[in-house]
Amino acid sequence: MTKFRRFFVFLFVSLTLLSVNAQTGLKERLEQHVYTLAADSLQGRKAGTEYAQKAAAYIVKQFALIGIEPFGDTLFLQRFNDDMYRNVVGIIHGNDSILKNEYIIVGAHYDHLGVRNGDVYNGADDNASGVATLIELARKLKNDQSNLKRSVILIAFDAEEIGLIGSTYFINHTEIPIENIKLMMSLDMVGWYKESGKVEYIGSGTIKGGKKIIENSQLVPEGLNVVAKKFETHIFAGTDTHPFAQKGIPTLAVSTGMKSPYHKPEDEAHLIDYDGMALITEHLKNLVEAVANDPDFKSSGRVAKKHRLNQKFEFGVSVNTGTNRHHYTAGAVTGKSTFSYGIGLMSQVNFGNFAIRPEVYYDKARAKYPAGTIATDNLTVPLSIVLKTAQQQAGADLFLGGYYTYRFDGKQGKEKIDFEHTFNRQEVGLTYGFSLYVKPFKIGFTGRRALTNFSQSSNANHAHLRNRAGYFTITYLF
Repeated sequence: MTKFRRFFVFLFVSLTLLSVNAQTGLKERLEQHVYTLAADSLQGRKAGTEYAQKAAAYIVKQFALIGIEPFGDTLFLQRFNDDMYRNVVGIIHGNDSILKNEYIIVGAHYDHLGVRNGDVYNGADDNASGVATLIELARKLKNDQSNLKRSVILIAFDAEEIGLIGSTYFINHTEIPIENIKLMMSLDMVGWYKESGKVEYIGSGTIKGGKKIIENSQLVPEGLNVVAKKFETHIFAGTDTHPFAQKGIPTLAVSTGMKSPYHKPEDEAHLIDYDGMALITEHLKNLVEAVANDPDFKSSGRVAKKHRLNQKFEFGVSVNTGTNRHHYTAGAVTGKSTFSYGIGLMSQVNFGNFAIRPEVYYDKARAKYPAGTIATDNLTVPLSIVLKTAQQQAGADLFLGGYYTYRFDGKQGKEKIDFEHTFNRQEVGLTYGFSLYVKPFKIGFTGRRALTNFSQSSNANHAHLRNRAGYFTITYLF
């Protein structure tokens, strides 16, 4: 072997060893952070406790050692709710004279569930893994600060588990113009890559060309499977992207999914995939730098349904299932109920806490009748005034209004109904009820009370028949 070839073999082996050592060092640091934050001594890092404050102090120490600057005049700690909660906020300033005033925010919540029934919920994956990744991402970006055009804000959020309080406080109290925040990423549960087989970047649809940017092979380290998903859709779960998305800021929720023992005492540090976390950290560094240095990076203008705020118009599909009966307007006789149902389209025009709700239904209304059960096929059009709670994604509403029904077919027993001489085709009445909702679903009760007669002639007691219905209602909002 010539000296020339020996030199290149030596150089190749040396670079390979340096790369392996660097990766090993990253893995070891990630492991140290997770084991520290998910230790029994921190008692589950419940928001508002001294243990959460100890976790915050650890993150502050790491930021300071790396050389991250405090954001604004906070000295890293943004205190709120009478100093009960604390976000840890640092910044790496960009170098471009214009783009340095634009920001990428990367966040991860550090609080968890605390102690319940004697069990410590250490939350290794949820979310010591995200905080550890945030710290090591900060280290990598700081080392490469001279190559950053936009500025990067790094936030360890408090009080996520009790309602996204830390992230909501930050975005509602920041002095940064909202339009200058170009992207927000939340690192939440990134410690189970091996089991999941992928890391998801959820929210690519909020970015112009988002999927192409995120899955760019030049940014993805070998061995990592990166999947870009357009929008967050889970109706019962959320992360710190939520309050930012409601401001129209592009967001990415970064996660290896729900494979870990979610919100269970078994979520421990020894189960975390630190090799996977190291790969994810490398990709995050490459992605943040790509976004920070791209002057053409911009929002798509699209927002996930679950993040939409103050929607003027809403549309949905509703299903009613319940009973209908004939009410006798006089005498002691009471009609017997029987199964009825309907399916229809709902629309709603919102005005703050009030709304107008036009609907249209196909109804199959049935009721017991001495000469045979009556069943009619109806087109029903309710129009209601709605009083609703201020919450946009979850809450309750009450409604009251009127409805019009046209019966286009029907049977009494096995015979067709006589709409010429015996029963009326048209009906007018009151509709009322309530619903509870966690969007995109609403579940509630709908009542209908006819004000006009179903029968054309009265019986021996001078009584007419009027329909009364009660339905269990489920609505899916588009």
